[in-house]
Amino acid sequence: MIRLFTIYISIIILVVGCRPNKKEELKTVEPPAVTVKDTFIAPTLTRLWETDKKLTTAESVFYDTIGNVLYVSCINGVPPDKKDEDGFIAKVGLDGKIITLKWATGLSAPKGMGRIGETLYVADIDRLVAIDVNTGKISNTWKVAGASLLNDISTSDQAIVYISDSNTSTIYELVKGKVTVMMKDTTMPGTNGVLVDGKNLLIAGDGTTWSVVIDGHRVTKIAEGIPAGDGIERYGAGIFQSSWMGEIYYINSDTTKTKVLDTKDVKLNTADIEVIESKNLLFVPTFFGNSVTAYSITTSKK
Repeated sequence: MIRLFTIYISIIILVVGCRPNKKEELKTVEPPAVTVKDTFIAPTLTRLWETDKKLTTAESVFYDTIGNVLYVSCINGVPPDKKDEDGFIAKVGLDGKIITLKWATGLSAPKGMGRIGETLYVADIDRLVAIDVNTGKISNTWKVAGASLLNDISTSDQAIVYISDSNTSTIYELVKGKVTVMMKDTTMPGTNGVLVDGKNLLIAGDGTTWSVVIDGHRVTKIAEGIPAGDGIERYGAGIFQSSWMGEIYYINSDTTKTKVLDTKDVKLNTADIEVIESKNLLFVPTFFGNSVTAYSITTSKK
């Protein structure tokens, strides 16, 4: 989800005036031809299914490994920072069928999610919300001082919740019931997607992807040229990263970057993606498309 309000307004105008034709096919992007010197072939994506278009302004998908279910955060309108309490979390099966449309309510603009124990954590504008996975009810909230567009969430094995704020280039952390600033770096614009990756935190920004050492906050630039960076997920030796405008890239361990999906022609966004590596599946919330699309991932070995 891109962080600038003015861009949301322009996108709304485009969507209203140019809805995708249902008969149009989404196009995957074939990896470039492999030369003798190449040692890597990017994964390819094949479209499997799309949910009913009831997931209004679908922003993020999170796979609950315990419940074997997908949670989809739905802003349910724009702007994405309006405190209107009409947002919700839906439960969706791995077959694309909506199990419970409004499983959790009382949210305004829910985005990234992560689970620890029996709690699903959700980023909601300027607060972190805890939801009991057994009831779908809000069990706790934390007002995050200084936050204005909390976006993505990732959790660690140490039960720490990391939350990005796209407007302030800040990463917050919830530790032992208290939310504090982990790091703030204005040279990292548009901090959006976050992913705990061992001792590092991968961050998708606006045009740049970084890796940050959690203990010490040393920053390494690992990719450039992906505008409006949104979701970021590990797959194999590399990572998938979405650009909210309608593209998905695969970044290999040597920083080779390949576009593997482009849905801009059919006016579908690619927001905060989810990957189930063990099942070779990738899920894309389409934002204004009001749905989630699933793709199978195929890898080739040279």
